[in-house]
This record gives sequence, structure tokens and C-alpha cells, in this order.
Amino acid sequence: MPNYCRDVNKNRKAFTLVELLVVIAIIGVLVGLLLPAVQSAREAARRMSCSNNMKQLGLAMHNYHDAFRSFPYGHLNTGLSVTHKRDSWYQNILPFVEQQAYAEKYRNAATIYSVYEAEWIHRMPLELAGVAVPTFMCPSEPSGPALGGGGSDNGFQGSYGVSAGGGTLPQDLLGGITPDEINIIKTDPGGMFGETRTYKFRDCLDGTSNTLLASETIIRGASGGSWGGMGGYWGGSPHGSFGFSSAEPPNTSVPDRVYSCKSTNFPKSPCENGNADGLTGRWNFARSHHTGGVLTAFCDGSVRFVTDSIERQIWRDLGNRADGHVLGEF
Repeated sequence: MPNYCRDVNKNRKAFTLVELLVVIAIIGVLVGLLLPAVQSAREAARRMSCSNNMKQLGLAMHNYHDAFRSFPYGHLNTGLSVTHKRDSWYQNILPFVEQQAYAEKYRNAATIYSVYEAEWIHRMPLELAGVAVPTFMCPSEPSGPALGGGGSDNGFQGSYGVSAGGGTLPQDLLGGITPDEINIIKTDPGGMFGETRTYKFRDCLDGTSNTLLASETIIRGASGGSWGGMGGYWGGSPHGSFGFSSAEPPNTSVPDRVYSCKSTNFPKSPCENGNADGLTGRWNFARSHHTGGVLTAFCDGSVRFVTDSIERQIWRDLGNRADGHVLGEF
């Protein structure tokens, strides 16, 4: 009897090599088109989260001002035998970023740890100093949450610092001029935060919407010792880590100058070792991993993205609380 059942397997066609290569090429093109869009969307989400952190920082500063009738000092540097020598604005606003328990543990450190550790905050044990507070960490920062900023791996290093001001001289640092007026640890460069001194809203004569409060930094690696790199909240504040100078615009190629750097040639964040190289003055500049600029908080509580192309003098004026200059668009 004849077999009328057809063998379907004999008529099934497989992909040829050419067809397979075409499909692979199409998939590759689609991935190439979609991947940048996905990466862009992810960065947009990270930037939005970073903006929210800046908003929380600004709100915390306002609430601190309401409670104490001034903003906190940039950093404390006293030769007196006092508890928590060399702390900064960071420790002072912890209760205002929903970190009350952490703040109380820090304030009570003299009864928990040795007197020496309580006096010098860079001696605080890692169980206290190493706590990473998410509000102070930009999601776009690949090195975070980081340790360092106080001479060794002994403290949380965050993404944000406060405005020390822009100084009064118009010289270009790239020209080799480094005026003492922008030294953020020894003089008053005109900003809202400085050494052991506090300012009020009434001191912001240029207007709160025209005066910088805080901005971002780039952390030079997830760990490693440094003194003075911005965001090093545990010990390096008297060396500049509490804030930034607005003497140079965001993401400038001019190096930061701190006591000692984690890295002198970190991408987008050059740095000079002020102590080892015998250089006077200490400063950090605003930097970020966001394309084209940095996020900033202003004294009115607003958060704005300021581009790298902002005019130097306008950026410098934004950092000064009472220079009386009329600002252009930015």
C-alpha cells in the first residue's frame, strides 16, 4: 500500500548563513540605537534623584536657619579642647535630613568613645563615621558611597559641598595667578559658609535667588586617604573639604588644591597636593558626572542645573553673598 503521509521534515527550511547574518546585523543595529536611549533615560533618572537630594539639602539648611537663626558654619577649626573639633555643616544638619538618631549618637560620642576620639572627629570609629547617608550621595557618582577625606579610610565621603564664595579678583587661575582671596579655609571669599562663622538670610544682600548655597563634586575613587577633597566630612574640613570656591566655573580644567589628594589626575577632577608641593591656598571647584554642568542649590531653596559654559564672572558673582553686582542671564 502506498504511503501517503508526507514527511514534513523534508520540506522544512532552515536559515541560511546569509539570513542568519542579516538577522544578527539587524539586532545589532537595534541594540546600537536603543542602548544610548536607555543609558540616557537612566542618567536622567539619576540626575532627577540627585536634584531631589539637593532640594533636601536646601530644605535642611532652611530648617536649620529657622531653628538657630543662622546657617551652620562651614567648618569648625578651634585650638580649644572641645568635643568634635573640626566638624562641619554636615554634622550639624543631620537632624534635618531625618538622621536624628545618628546625630544624637555623634553628639554623645564623648560618652561612647575615648575623649581623644570625641575631640578629633577624624578619629571617630568607622562604625560611626563610615555611615553613608543617602541624601548626600549623587546616584551618578560611580565611586560612591566612598570612604576617605580625613587622612585615611575612616569616614563617609559624599557628593555635595557648600559655597565658600568666589573671591573678589577677576584673574584667571590658568594664567598662574592664585590670589589668597579665593583661599576657602583662611579668608572670607564672600560666600555663605566659612571657618567658624555663620551667616543669616539678612547677610545675603544680593538676594537669595542670586546666591549659591551648595553644589556637587566628583569623588576621586571609592577609597583612599586624602585631606581636603570636597565631600570629606570627617576631618578634612579645615583643609577645604567642607565646600567649594566659585572662582572658576563648573568642571573647570583648573586643578583643585587641597592638603593631599586621593589622585592628582582623576578624570574630570584634577587636583594638586598643596602640602607636599608647598603650595599655598586651598580650594575645590564644583564638578559633577552630569553631562554639561552641575546641579546647584540656591539660598532661596531652588535647585538649578548650571552649565559649564556659564560666564566666569557670573558664576563668581553667584558665589558671593553681597558683592552688589547685577547679574546677567545664566
